[in-house]
Amino acid sequence: MSVFDERERAFEAKFAHDETLRFRVHARRTKLLGLWAGERLGKSGVPLHDYAMSLVALELGREGEAALKSKIEDDFAQAGLPLAEGELAHKMTMFLGEAIKQFAVAE
Repeated sequence: MSVFDERERAFEAKFAHDETLRFRVHARRTKLLGLWAGERLGKSGVPLHDYAMSLVALELGREGEAALKSKIEDDFAQAGLPLAEGELAHKMTMFLGEAIKQFAVAE
């Protein structure tokens, strides 16, 4: 095996690892966001966990982040809960940072 082949395999392995980590961090961020939103909606226990995981599944679907935001905004509106301008975006950024920290500690 040549040095070039070894470098290529190492690059491919790193790329696969980075993509897996990015996926896991993003899913964790959405779960944390779902737990926050679910608690604000008055959910707890299994319904809270189910709500958070439904948001993860929704975002991982074809609609992505736009569907996630729309779902949370609609749920808050139906519950009559205020959602300040930019609050959802702020929470998404905050929970992304938290998810990154959680995975940094785990590695």
